[in-house]
Amino acid sequence: MKIHHNRNIPVLILASFILGFLWNNPVQCQHPYQDTDGKLREMALDPNVKTIQLYREGWPLSYPVIRLPEDVPLVLEFDDLSKDQPTFLYKVVHCNADWTPSGLIEQEYLEGYPENEVPGSTPSFNTYYTYRHYTLNLPNENTRFLVSGNYMVVVYRDWDPGDVAFTKRFMVTEGLVNIQARAGIPVMNHYKGCCHEVDFTVKHAGVNIDDPFGDTRAAIYQNGLWDLGLEGLQPYMVNPLELVYDFQEENIFPGGNEFRFFDTKNTRIPTYFIQHIDYIDPYFHFELKPDKPNPPHLYFSKEDINGRYFIESEGGRDPGVDADYVFVHFSLTMPNPLDGSVYITGDLTNWQFNDLNRMEYVADKGAYMKTLLLKQGVYNYRYLFLPAFSEQFDMAEIEGSHYETENEYLILFYHRPPGTRYDRLLGHQVIHSNQ
Repeated sequence: MKIHHNRNIPVLILASFILGFLWNNPVQCQHPYQDTDGKLREMALDPNVKTIQLYREGWPLSYPVIRLPEDVPLVLEFDDLSKDQPTFLYKVVHCNADWTPSGLIEQEYLEGYPENEVPGSTPSFNTYYTYRHYTLNLPNENTRFLVSGNYMVVVYRDWDPGDVAFTKRFMVTEGLVNIQARAGIPVMNHYKGCCHEVDFTVKHAGVNIDDPFGDTRAAIYQNGLWDLGLEGLQPYMVNPLELVYDFQEENIFPGGNEFRFFDTKNTRIPTYFIQHIDYIDPYFHFELKPDKPNPPHLYFSKEDINGRYFIESEGGRDPGVDADYVFVHFSLTMPNPLDGSVYITGDLTNWQFNDLNRMEYVADKGAYMKTLLLKQGVYNYRYLFLPAFSEQFDMAEIEGSHYETENEYLILFYHRPPGTRYDRLLGHQVIHSNQ
């Protein structure tokens, strides 16, 4: 799938914004999370496994990036809502800069065992919806990383590597370069109203780079959405001890709009954007205030967390086990249905596009409607439209797209010196647009 903007953004810049058509139309590959191009995808495959998060310890909204040799660990959390209490195991796969598996064997990039059990779970406490909560630190006494680069953690059930529950991406960096970057209004006039231009310079004093165009790659990702990214970037200009990535078209992203949000922490009193709360034995139901499409020509500034969510319950002590699961009812008011499909997107749906988050148009309500089972917390989300018989999502049809939108960009810089067999991740940088 691709994201397409039908007002102002030329099709040229959107060829790189691939959204996983294979998520919705799987094909036979070596792994269920691997595309025909060989890339490993971040996917949630088991509908009973929910609220999958991977972040730096103490910072739940952070990117999953750690530094060699010593750094705070990453924390992987998830819940299992099934009743059979399976055993979950995990393995870690080293990847190239383009997220295809690298040629390294496990002993070259890992110290410890190639496959391990996820530690014992904790049952939910005082919740209406029962579940078991799992937490795993990476690295740990069984798994330590020896080299930098892209990694994928694969979690599967009951000693069966083919029964994959989910996959999550993370990065291990060496922190050897300094990346100076900005994201703001594009230089070219026809991008100025709707897009962001991301320019950066990699300063590599102390790192010898003989062939910047052949040995290096850079990537940019927007708001943690791996499939909305630019990969394989080469420098525009090479200066002594620095590589300059200052393009006018190759580094353009549609700005989109600020994310919508809601708060389900309190099950007694409706808070932000909650129409009302009902207890329908045995679970809570939150009906959101009806949404409307954003006017395409207007931008309204508001705070968001760039498509993410954080888990919390009012008065709770440990949100991992005392936050309940509740049913959240969405409605998008439109007088007539669109010729295509509308999806609820963001981290709350793992940025996937399938029947679990595709909305249904209800004629007598004059609205698209959908119900999601979500853990209590604060959530960001947005609506994306897929026209009929198309593989390109239209970002602007419902949400609009503006240069004023605040987005977060992750920049990664890779180096593969001659004679080496993997892409070293030498550094990363996180920036925000219009700041």
